[in-house]
Amino acid sequence: MLFSPRFRQGAKAAIPIWIAFVPSSLAWGIAAQAHGFHLGEVILMSAWVYSGPAQFAVLAPIAAEKSSLQILLAASLMNLRFLPMSTALAPYFRGVRLWRLLPAAHFIVASSFVIPYLRFRQEFESRGGATIDQAPIDGQNNLSFFLGVGITSFLVWVVGTGVGHEVAQGLPGGFEEGLKFILPGYFAGLLVIDMRGRVLPLICLATLVATIPATLLSPDWGWIATAIVVATVGWSLEQWMKRA
Repeated sequence: MLFSPRFRQGAKAAIPIWIAFVPSSLAWGIAAQAHGFHLGEVILMSAWVYSGPAQFAVLAPIAAEKSSLQILLAASLMNLRFLPMSTALAPYFRGVRLWRLLPAAHFIVASSFVIPYLRFRQEFESRGGATIDQAPIDGQNNLSFFLGVGITSFLVWVVGTGVGHEVAQGLPGGFEEGLKFILPGYFAGLLVIDMRGRVLPLICLATLVATIPATLLSPDWGWIATAIVVATVGWSLEQWMKRA
């Protein structure tokens, strides 16, 4: 399955993800080093968690030795989006044994979901006719493509965070503060990532503005609460506008 022609197709399709992962992985490695993480801890966390938003979200709480509840809440909120992604991909892996799917699920992130899902849908629709539940699906072949996307992107992310940690050794102190400031807006944007047009940038901007007083009131929970509240209000407004 690995290094098959279908796997290589997935790896080639993942090149845009690699390009996007380079700056984001470097940024996380820099931020992790600024929070006191050692190189081994950076590599281990990137390989085990493999979720940029979740890793950014828990940096400060872990470094400050905050409660496990806060850390779990932040990471869980970020990673809830993987549940519908897995559900959407599952029909295209029909016939694959569970013991193959379980380790493959580790490589699902937003980027590695979109490319295989769109490819599988395009291939399915080109055949026409039956519904997804009735149509013949080559699950093994599709899994090879997915792993080509997922494994190579995973390696780029893990290596990039390690490089970022080492690069941070030569950066001036305080450089990571800019990374902390953009995190709440990024967090809120991910919670409503399906929005289009003006709503998403407005949500990110509102979160950045509201984070300042919220963080002054509650240094530990302010940014999380602000991101959730602004994202919820923005999503509700979007739904109301659609109905209207």
